[in-house]
Amino acid sequence: MILLPIILLAFLVHRLALALDPLIFPRLDKVEVKNPLFIVGLPRSGTTAAHRMMASHSEIFTSMPLWELLFAPALCQKYVIWGAYKVDDALGGPLNKLINWAQDRLASGFDDIHQSRLTDPEEDYLGLLPFDGCFLRVLMFPYAKSTWALGDFSSLPNAKRTRLLAAYRALVQRHLAFRGEDLRLLSKNPSYTTWASDLADTFPDARFVGMHRDLEQVVPSQLSSIETGIQIFGHSAHDPWIIGQFTHLLRGYQKRLKEDAERLGNRFKLLDFQSLVKTPDVALREVYTQFQLPQRNPEDAASLKQLLTEAHRYKSKHKYALSDFGLQSADLL
Repeated sequence: MILLPIILLAFLVHRLALALDPLIFPRLDKVEVKNPLFIVGLPRSGTTAAHRMMASHSEIFTSMPLWELLFAPALCQKYVIWGAYKVDDALGGPLNKLINWAQDRLASGFDDIHQSRLTDPEEDYLGLLPFDGCFLRVLMFPYAKSTWALGDFSSLPNAKRTRLLAAYRALVQRHLAFRGEDLRLLSKNPSYTTWASDLADTFPDARFVGMHRDLEQVVPSQLSSIETGIQIFGHSAHDPWIIGQFTHLLRGYQKRLKEDAERLGNRFKLLDFQSLVKTPDVALREVYTQFQLPQRNPEDAASLKQLLTEAHRYKSKHKYALSDFGLQSADLL
């Protein structure tokens, strides 16, 4: 398959660029990561919606957009791409228009499952792909034990956990150096549900929002959402073994959420999917109150109002059921 060599070449380029960063920017390791906020929880439980709503508070939060994660995890790469963008903009933006046209056509088919464009805030574990630290590899290697170990971070050897946490911190430092060291990282990733304990130790002032949803909706929604991606690599989300692995993994996520909510106390806010869908403004107010976050300025408040309006109007076309994957409620116990 030609796609895999291209991906590996891109990872090699990223690792070389990341290695160059300390030489070009010697004070990079001095960048402080202050009060990060992590949105974790079950996949398909509203983590993206919560992330987009909170990320709209741009006065205090910053999140890694998709273009940085895929094409510029290194600080030197960010400046090169940003420089190219400014030149293109001065010429009337022909390249930007072409990119927007292409991504609208390529990504529109996934909008009912997970809408994302290059400038949208995205899951920053994508930045760990060059370090083999991203569970997204399940699309390529769903039968490898090492893949499922990434799905449960606590099951990894201590040395690998330490290495990935160091790599992640370095990615965050690069992002803050580029976006503004006074900003607060806002990260969203269901896979970080099993990272929460280690992230809480790595960032002692971190706070967590944990999204919860009934497994009867989560399991078929998750399997349905990966079907197209996993088919690209010749696999099927309807494979009984893959279904069993995901079911086991997501049961573990549900258990971990409750444990971390108790262990981390006021550092952890548990939110239910239905509360976010029905009354997103109330749900966000609870988060802001618990973590004593500052009020939004008028510009950010207007942006949130638009997102809330869209959230109330949104009706997903993504359809799924346990029976689609040969499962019953008893299989989730």
